Amino acid sequence: MVHTKVRYELIIDKIARRRTFKKRKSSLLKKLHELKTLCNVDACAIIYEQDETQPDVWPSPLEAFSSIQRFNNMPHTSKTSHMINGEGFFRQNLSRLTANLDKEKHKVQLMEMELLLANCLDKNYVCDVSDPNDLQALLRLLERKLPMVSGKIAAIESSESTPIEITNENTNKSQSHKEKQII
Repeated sequence: MVHTKVRYELIIDKIARRRTFKKRKSSLLKKLHELKTLCNVDACAIIYEQDETQPDVWPSPLEAFSSIQRFNNMPHTSKTSHMINGEGFFRQNLSRLTANLDKEKHKVQLMEMELLLANCLDKNYVCDVSDPNDLQALLRLLERKLPMVSGKIAAIESSESTPIEITNENTNKSQSHKEKQII
């Protein structure tokens, strides 16, 4: 069964809102009970309903009070070391996504330079590189590839008749496998 995406906004219909509240509240309390039982942690919940004067306290007011008291007696650094607000959460995600974007941009630039180099080496392609940065990147790529090509030429010349295995190392250092081609 496919679940539809839930829109998180106020439910206009009071009856539907009340029904949803009861279901979600019971699910939340059930999860808290599971967490407390399975992981042996101290947990409590205080839920203020809109129309009620007294809050719902789980597991009991006395146990909830002792949990809150224990939390309040902790040093400030211990209480706040793993806390994060919405802004901090989004700031962390933004920095992580920005770092991933920079890595992907770098990979794309390397692949573009590989393609440009391959096109420049093609006899039928007119290679017009006017950007100095692109020329510098091509030069660095050629300098990395030159020892590999020289080694392959020497291997071909030393054993002219036997097939030689050429290893094409991808510039991505995190890729563990190598593409192999038999000449």
